[in-house]
Amino acid sequence: MKTFRFIYQFVLLLMCTTACNEYDDSELWDRVNSLDDRVTSIENRLKALNNDITSISALVGVLQNRLYLTNVTTLGDGYTLTFSDGSHITVSDGKDGINGKDAPVINVRYYNGRYYWVQTINGETTWLNDSDGNKIPASGTDAITPLLKVDSDGYWIISYDKGYTYSKLLDEYGKAVKASGMDGDSFFESVEATEDELRLILKDGTEIVIPLGEQSLYKAVNLGLSVRWASFNLGAITSSEKGGYFLWGDVDNVGVMPDYQAPNIDNICGSKYDIARAMWGGSWRLPNKAEQIDLIKKCTWTRATINGVSGMKVTGSNGNSIFLPSTGYMLPASGPAGATQLVDENSGYYWVGESYGDTYGRFGYVFYYNSTSYYYNASWNASMIKMAIRPVKE
Repeated sequence: MKTFRFIYQFVLLLMCTTACNEYDDSELWDRVNSLDDRVTSIENRLKALNNDITSISALVGVLQNRLYLTNVTTLGDGYTLTFSDGSHITVSDGKDGINGKDAPVINVRYYNGRYYWVQTINGETTWLNDSDGNKIPASGTDAITPLLKVDSDGYWIISYDKGYTYSKLLDEYGKAVKASGMDGDSFFESVEATEDELRLILKDGTEIVIPLGEQSLYKAVNLGLSVRWASFNLGAITSSEKGGYFLWGDVDNVGVMPDYQAPNIDNICGSKYDIARAMWGGSWRLPNKAEQIDLIKKCTWTRATINGVSGMKVTGSNGNSIFLPSTGYMLPASGPAGATQLVDENSGYYWVGESYGDTYGRFGYVFYYNSTSYYYNASWNASMIKMAIRPVKE
C-alpha cells in the first residue's frame, strides 16, 4: 500500500511538472501587447484631434481678421498654411478608419456675429454648451479652445478650461459617447485648391474657405450662364457674409419702413434705382427674372456650411460655384420708425430687379430657398420688406 501511494504521488507530481512545462503564455502576452498598442493608438489619435481643434481655433481668427493665404507647404501628412499676417498653422490629411463614425467632429458655426463650437456625432450637429447651457465661444476675448480625452470607462470627455476639469461629451439625446472602433485621426477630410482659394473639407461635410493671395474687391464668377454672378452679397466682403438688407429700388438705402414707397417701375436693372449699380459701379446690377431662373434651372443647388455659415452652394455646368448664405429678411417691428426684425434667418431671400404692380401695391420678384427647396419668381411687397442682393454683370 505504501508503495502504491508513493507511485501515485510521483505520477501526480510528474503530471503537474509536465503541465507547467507545457503552459503557453503567448496568448496572454498578445493581449497585453494589443492593449498597449490600443492605448498608444488612442493617445496618438487624441493628440492629432486636439491639434486639429487648435488649428480650427486658429482658422476662426483667420476668418474674423479676413486674412488670406500667402503660401502653402506640403508635408508628409498634411499642409502648413502661411497667412498674410505672417502666422501659420498645420492641418493634417484626413485618414479614413474602418467606420469613421465613433469619434466626434469638433467644428465651429457662426451665430449672431460670433463663432461658437459645435460637435457632430453620428451625423447630428449640436452646440457645445457649458454647465449653464451657454454656447462655448470660439472667437472674441473670451474664446475657448476645447480639449478631448477618453476616460477610464472608454467615453469621450471634453475640457473647456485648458484641461483642468473634464466632463463627458454628450450626444443630441444627452447620452455619453463611447470611444469605440477604429476612427480616422483627423477632423479634416481633404484639402482642395482652386485658382484663387483653398478649401478645407471637414469630415462633417462643412468647408473652410480661405482666399489664395489678395483678391480683387468684386469677383464675378462664370457659372456658364448668360451673366456672371458676384462671389458675395451686396454689402459683404466675403462669400459667407450675409451683407446688407435693402428695400427694393431704394438706391440710397435710406428708406424707412413702413413709410417707404417703391418706385413704380417694372424693371430697375442697371437703372438709377439699382442699388447694386450705385454701390459697386461698372456694369454690376441686380439680376433680372430670366437670370434668376437660369441660376436655379441650369445649376446644381446643394446645402452647404462654409466658414461656419449655412446656405446653398450653387454649381454651374463648368464646375465653378458660388455660395448663397442664409439671410432671412427684415420686416417692420414695433418701436420707433425704421425699427426692423429679422425673420426666417435660416433661409435665403434675394431681390430680383423686376417687379409688377396691382391694386395692392408693387411687388418685387425674389428667388429664395428654405429647408424644403429653392424657388424663383416669388413676389413680395416691395415697400414693406428688406432683403439681400446678389449682383450680376455681363
